Amino acid sequence: MRDGPTYFYIDPHGREQGPFAFADVLKWFRAGYLSPTLGCRRSDETAYARTVTDAVVADAAMHGVALSALGTGTRGGTSGLVRVPPPPPPPAGRSEDEIARCMERLMEVLDRVLPIVLEGGLREEFGPVWEDMLRTPPPWTLETTLRELKANWGSLFSTQPRRANEIQTLLDAAIRQRKNLAIAPGSQSKDVSNAAVCLLGACPKTFPPAVIEELRIAWEECEKIRAYLN
Repeated sequence: MRDGPTYFYIDPHGREQGPFAFADVLKWFRAGYLSPTLGCRRSDETAYARTVTDAVVADAAMHGVALSALGTGTRGGTSGLVRVPPPPPPPAGRSEDEIARCMERLMEVLDRVLPIVLEGGLREEFGPVWEDMLRTPPPWTLETTLRELKANWGSLFSTQPRRANEIQTLLDAAIRQRKNLAIAPGSQSKDVSNAAVCLLGACPKTFPPAVIEELRIAWEECEKIRAYLN
């Protein structure tokens, strides 16, 4: 259970996201995943009367965070606070280093959650002989997890949309990662982030609550990266 008020924000597509703990909002704000000008409200507020920057600055003390620790968006102490406007976006879009960090984080998220999805689906469908259905026994790398999902998706999740294209896009990215090849900025990195969001969104909602929560967290992380890159 979260202590204290939680926070909501309006994402770049106009959708409400939340509730989140202040610590999460602060972490994403400092990492650059949240635009400083997105509308934000606290759980005890009804209107989006503040930006993310306003909420982080104004509520920091409430959560025991020093203004000097906020980083982007603030300068100085509690007296005579000066707001620093967000920097203009670079004309050529995100830098290659930013995109590389985003892709690395996205692949880490998938590597954490997709093996849970694969094993859960196999156990539900095949019971105690679930490992006999595999080409590669666990533990899996992200690459082998995606290969097994590609081979078994139809039999495991027959009521869900087929996501062969998305799985192949992510598999190609995992192979590039194994070969220490960068995922190219532009359409390639956007395709990978879009595929991750689509694949996680297509996962069944019939798993145990703990797995559903893992999927929710993973989807939110990938959606933030997708929004950031797009």
